[in-house]
Amino acid sequence: METLNAGWQFHRGDIKNYFLRSPATDNTQWQTINIPHTWNATDILPQHKRTPYRDIGFYKKTIRNFVKQNDQRYYLYFEGANQETDLYINNQKAGNHKGGYTAFCFDITSYLKTGDNVITIRVNSLFNADIPPLSADFTFFGGIYRDVYMITTAGLHFTLSDYASSGVYIETPAVNNTNGTVKVKSTIVNQTPVSQKFVLQTIITDQENKEISRLNKELVIAAGQQLTAEQLSNNITGIRLWSPDKPYLYRAETQLLLNNQVIDEVTNPIGFRWFKFGPDSGFQLNGKPLKLMGANRHQDYPGMGNALPDEIHYSDMKLLKDMGANFVRLAHYPQDPAVLHAADELGLLVWEEIPLVNEITISKAYNDNARNMLHEMIRQHYNHPSVILWGYMNEIYWKHRFIDSSLVNLHTQKTIELAKQLEAIARSEDKNRYTAMAMHNYPLYEKSGLSDIPMIAGWNLYHGWYYDNFEDFGKFMDAQHKLHPKRIHLISEYGAGSDPRVHTDKPVRFDFSIEGQKRFLESFIKQIQERPYIAGATVWNLIDFSSEMRVDATPRINNKGLTTVNRTPKDAYYLYQAALSKKPVLKIAETDYQQRCIQLKSGQQEAIQTIDIYTNLAKAELFLNNQSLGSKATADHKISWDVLFKQSGEYMLKIVAQGDTATYEDRLPITVNLVPSDLKTIKNMDLAINAGSHYSFRDDHSGTIWLPDQPYQPGSWGYINPDKKPKIEKIASLEDINNTDLDPLYQSMRTGMKQYKFDVADGWYEVELLCVEPLPKMRRFADSPEPPPHPGGLRIMSVMINNMPFLHDVDLIKDYGYNNPLREKIMVKASNGNGITLDFTPNAIVSGIRVRAVE
Repeated sequence: METLNAGWQFHRGDIKNYFLRSPATDNTQWQTINIPHTWNATDILPQHKRTPYRDIGFYKKTIRNFVKQNDQRYYLYFEGANQETDLYINNQKAGNHKGGYTAFCFDITSYLKTGDNVITIRVNSLFNADIPPLSADFTFFGGIYRDVYMITTAGLHFTLSDYASSGVYIETPAVNNTNGTVKVKSTIVNQTPVSQKFVLQTIITDQENKEISRLNKELVIAAGQQLTAEQLSNNITGIRLWSPDKPYLYRAETQLLLNNQVIDEVTNPIGFRWFKFGPDSGFQLNGKPLKLMGANRHQDYPGMGNALPDEIHYSDMKLLKDMGANFVRLAHYPQDPAVLHAADELGLLVWEEIPLVNEITISKAYNDNARNMLHEMIRQHYNHPSVILWGYMNEIYWKHRFIDSSLVNLHTQKTIELAKQLEAIARSEDKNRYTAMAMHNYPLYEKSGLSDIPMIAGWNLYHGWYYDNFEDFGKFMDAQHKLHPKRIHLISEYGAGSDPRVHTDKPVRFDFSIEGQKRFLESFIKQIQERPYIAGATVWNLIDFSSEMRVDATPRINNKGLTTVNRTPKDAYYLYQAALSKKPVLKIAETDYQQRCIQLKSGQQEAIQTIDIYTNLAKAELFLNNQSLGSKATADHKISWDVLFKQSGEYMLKIVAQGDTATYEDRLPITVNLVPSDLKTIKNMDLAINAGSHYSFRDDHSGTIWLPDQPYQPGSWGYINPDKKPKIEKIASLEDINNTDLDPLYQSMRTGMKQYKFDVADGWYEVELLCVEPLPKMRRFADSPEPPPHPGGLRIMSVMINNMPFLHDVDLIKDYGYNNPLREKIMVKASNGNGITLDFTPNAIVSGIRVRAVE
């Protein structure tokens, strides 16, 4: 078994009649690539327009000077290709596979010849109503994005045709704290012309490679036949259990011996453990209660799409383990084998699921593909001790609101029928694990009875983010537990978006501030841990991830991650570390807010800022520039100080805490810029205002911090409204602002103001104005319905600066279009102590104002 990853030729786009062309007339343009590969890794980056990025790709490779052995079999094994794959060997079709997230294998023996062999692969990622997923909150990358292997076997071998599994299945049917048994089920195929007498042998070894059991069985198999044999070990004493704290793995080498020679061998991990779920007690592992706590994980990386090397898969799992987690949900599809191997080795319990997301198609082909995906996932990953849950639907009623009303009942009925089929398959395939379904806060799950089908009800809940308040989460779950006292509950998703550039001391729902994410997760962790009947929870998401159709603070990125897309931890990551880790944790949770620009109120000379630290130690002491600010006790993994900053400058924060055996500390440098209320006192003034917003926004390119808006105060700056009441036009569900990556700056705006005044000192200033016309209808995703193009005339605005025309009768829709920003500047002279005044027509709209002194 060896990879066949290097030196492929690739062509993006369909090639009509490719297999009818002769080499002399074929003018196809190819590029050399290596696998793993995806062709749309950069299509979905913010600087690209939203265009159809799903496509067809051709791959070809010539295996030169191949010597075909008549007594051997040859297979091409794909760990994953998205989403439909056609394989051709020497221009003959050798196989087809539908589905982008499970492995598949083709027997290519009859297509190969001695000499040169041309492998051609056509991968189609275009939308297909019969292949799940139909839609989802993640990017559908196309291509052969996981490893490809050439596998050579003897004529007698373990089957590779059992849903691309290893052909060997491991169980531990009887386990206690000290003893256990191992059951091995193997499927062998004889593709030789004669009957074969052979020995099936399994050798079980520990981590020191010491043999602890050997199983042998003599068998006979007829020519061209397949058989399945079982082996059961005697009671193995002195075993070491597998758990998240101590993930001890044994190894099973299952071999075929012919004439005392090993002709085929499959190696699998063994983890001795047992577990159960209860409606009141939650989850138990090896007879002890264990709260399942962790995160969801998607499989992409910037610039790579989903074509990741094994090292990144492993490092993501290590990132989760270092956070103190014991649980991961692989959303929303089976992931690379490297992920499961890492979970086994690191000690992460796994919920794995097939990609039935948002909706189904009512067709036999769709159901067939869904059932096949479930068989593939379970059989391919059956032997991983980390896996405890098989899932098969996620928010499957999410698109019910877009279905024609005459078809809703039929869709509901067919969804239930398919769920029952998948539930039956999962329970038949694996009697030792549990089944699960992830449901969002939507009454139809209960009304239709869909929530009663899986063994475990998974809930995707966002109280205080998309709806309601934080505390409504606990009320919802308590009501569920009371209504269904025998149901097992697990929180499959909860989370809040955050952009490290956005900060506020008064977070509100859906503002994407770092502080808002922290407050959300602080509340949810506490509520989850207070309820023993909640078996566990996985936060959405471990990592910010690519989502082509999402329109949040960061375009095409779902930024509910505990880390950024490049795996830099956000402050909330350290909250989880403090809450979950058994190692001492002490972290100043202001890593995302090291550059602060604070607008002082009238009469103020100094500012108070809240500093959070996350820790699992009993108490800690905070120092500012080596001066103690006092010691405080920890509550709910957190301590906060209100810190007084007396002047602008650089500061060093230090936190110190005493553990059982050592003293721990953490340091964080921060820079504070206190902006005086009296603008005339500011030298070299550069004042940037995030109009209509309660949060500050940092432009990472220039380092400029755009301050929250405020009403006008004499001597300072701010807006003046005719009715004295502030009016903010804030996009409740954010929009993708075109031609910029400063979306949070434009995603808030002020309307209805009469003026903005800046009481600056006399002199020359550059005044810059930022405006955008938002879509009139809120959208959560970019594929949500848009209004038809507007002919213009909806908003015609003019702006005067110090009685000089700046913008005159600008029609934002006609001249720029929806979500296309206007950013213009003008030189203005302030004189006679009158400062700078911007006058707006009544229907004007503004997202940002910058006033910069010019010498």
